[in-house]
Amino acid sequence: MPFAAEPDDALEEGENQQLLLATKGGPALEGLVVGSYCHDVLIRGGRVVGETLGGAAAFVSNVLDAASPREEEQEVAPFVVVSKVGHDFAYASAPAPARRPPLRCASPTTSFHAQFSEAAASAHAPDRELRRVRPCDPIYPADLPDRRFAYGLAVGVAGEVLPETLERMIRLCRAVLVDAQALIRAFDGDGAVCHVSLEDTPYARLLPRVAFLKASSEEAPYVGVETARRRCCVIVTEGRDGCRLCWDGGEARVAPFPAVQVDPTGAGDSFLAGFAAGLLWGLSATDAALLGNFFGAAAVSQVGVPTFHPKMLQAVKEILEDKTTKRTSPCINGTTFTLERSNMHDELHTALQEASRLMSEQQQADPANGNDGDICST
Repeated sequence: MPFAAEPDDALEEGENQQLLLATKGGPALEGLVVGSYCHDVLIRGGRVVGETLGGAAAFVSNVLDAASPREEEQEVAPFVVVSKVGHDFAYASAPAPARRPPLRCASPTTSFHAQFSEAAASAHAPDRELRRVRPCDPIYPADLPDRRFAYGLAVGVAGEVLPETLERMIRLCRAVLVDAQALIRAFDGDGAVCHVSLEDTPYARLLPRVAFLKASSEEAPYVGVETARRRCCVIVTEGRDGCRLCWDGGEARVAPFPAVQVDPTGAGDSFLAGFAAGLLWGLSATDAALLGNFFGAAAVSQVGVPTFHPKMLQAVKEILEDKTTKRTSPCINGTTFTLERSNMHDELHTALQEASRLMSEQQQADPANGNDGDICST
C-alpha cells in the first residue's frame, strides 16, 4: 500500500535516484528528527521530586540510537536532530543530546511541569497534569538541513513544529512519521495542555502525504481516526492494552509488554521511535509496532530518558537480526509499506517477551541503572 511521501519536485533526477538507491541498499538510512528538547519538572504532592531532560526529541533519539540498524563502523545511528533550546539548557553534556547538539536561540528552553497526585503515585498507571511553563522558539523550515533523508519524525511537544515546517519535512523525506501531539496540542492561559480537532488545524491537508500518524487513546478522538485512516495509517497507543493500527481497508491489534509504570513521560515518543526502528529493520508495520510497544514499556519503567541495559539491547538486536535475515530491504523504501502482520509476528512477540523479562531482572538487580534515567534530584 502506498504511503510514502512524494519526493520534492525540485530534486535533480540524479539526486532523487541516488536517495532511492541508498534507501534500498542497506541499513544505513539517514533520518531527520524534528522536535525540541525540554526541561521537565516532576511534582508530587505539591513538592518538586525531580528535574529531568525531556522533550520528544530526547526520547526518540535515545531509542533510535539503541535500536536502529547501523553499519559496524558507525558509533551512533545515522539521523539528524533539529531541536531548539535556550542558553539556559541544562543538559548540554547529557549523553543523548551531546551527540546531536540543539540549535541555540534567545528564548528560554521549553519547560514543562508534570503534576502527579499522591493517590495515583502507587497505581499501575499513574496519571499526571502537564503544564507548559515556558515555550522556546518554534522550528522554522529554514532550520532544517538542506538535503534529502530516507525518513523523518515530526515529534513536537509544545507547538514548535509549524505547519510549514512539517510540509518542508515531507518534501525532504521519503517517508514521514508524525506524533499527533505535534499537531493538536494547545495550551490554556495557565499553560495546561489541551487539544484541538485535527480537522480544524492547517495540518489536516498534509495527512495524505504522511506515512504514519501516531496518537494516544486520549488524543484519538481529536484526530478523528475514521477520517484520518483514509489518508494515512493511524496508530493508536493504548497503554497496557498495546496498540492498534488503522488504515483504509484494514486494522490490526498488537499485544503489549508488561511494565511497572514509574513515569509515563516519553512512552509515546519511545513507541514511535521503536516503531520506526522496526521499519528500518525490514519489519511490516504491524510487526514493527511490537518493537514500538517494547520500547514504550521500557520507557515508563524509569524516570526521565531511560537507560537501556547493554545485555537487553544485545538480545533485541539478535532477535531482529534473526527475524529479518531473509529481508533484503527495509520497509522505508520510498514507495510502499507492508501493513499487515507477517507469519513470524507471534514468534517475534514471544522473543521480545523474553527480552522484556531480561530487562526487568536487570532493573531489579541494579535499581540505580533502571529507575533514575537522566534525573537531577532536588
